[in-house]
Amino acid sequence: MNFPDTDVSYAFRPNAFGGTRTYQLTVDALTWTDEGHPLDGVFFDDIAEVRLAYAPSRIARNRYRTQVIFRPGGMTEFTNMSYAGFADFEDRSDDYAAFVRALHRRLAAIDPQPAFRKGSSVAGYLASILITVLIFAGLVVAALMLFNWGGPWIAIVKIAIILFFIPTLLRYLRRSTPATYDPRDLPADALPSR
Repeated sequence: MNFPDTDVSYAFRPNAFGGTRTYQLTVDALTWTDEGHPLDGVFFDDIAEVRLAYAPSRIARNRYRTQVIFRPGGMTEFTNMSYAGFADFEDRSDDYAAFVRALHRRLAAIDPQPAFRKGSSVAGYLASILITVLIFAGLVVAALMLFNWGGPWIAIVKIAIILFFIPTLLRYLRRSTPATYDPRDLPADALPSR
């Protein structure tokens, strides 16, 4: 099958401890190379699963991740954020989304297709809900303690910091609901939007 987007690539630096990793789509494989290391890769028919996820962090609150899991074992992953310096990540959402779409076009053309999942695993999602309930319960207890005992300002500041991250937490819960999807119709909440 011919694809109009031949030799599509995406490069990002995952963290401070490694160099830039460049992914490339060839006719029959997903390949990658790290600075100073030999080429590695996986044939499309050896891909068992692709998982798209919204994966925010304290620094990068608009972070998305793609995990590619191999049939023989192992995996690779890439995100739309590239490490640029201490607490500084470059947003590469446009290039990331284009690469993810091109990867899905290639995978939709093979038989058998891998599994296409979005969000967290079921166990991970249930753990996230439990942690969220505990956070809200902790906030209620902390607020009651502050009102009853005239708590110190440091406690108020800590509660304010937690409250600052609540919208991100709620967005994470909405976008991390486990689901499957069609590779020809990627879910909008699994890719970054500007």
